[in-house]
Amino acid sequence: MSAIELFLEKMTDPEFQAAFMGAGTPEAKAAVLAQAGLTLSVAEAEGALAGQELSDEDLDQVAGGGAGIIRYPPQ
Repeated sequence: MSAIELFLEKMTDPEFQAAFMGAGTPEAKAAVLAQAGLTLSVAEAEGALAGQELSDEDLDQVAGGGAGIIRYPPQ
């Protein structure tokens, strides 16, 4: 399991989530991560949280998996 997967799993714990989200500075967030034994940066953690909001369909579209409707010439 990757560090990001471990972090996202840890975010299901209400106490950890409150501590991380309530930390006011990047240094405080880094301390919360370190206390939990997680080896990822604050930027990686916040990026994982932002990426978590995408659905599987959204990810398919971004990855080019959804063809959609292609019109030529564009209207």
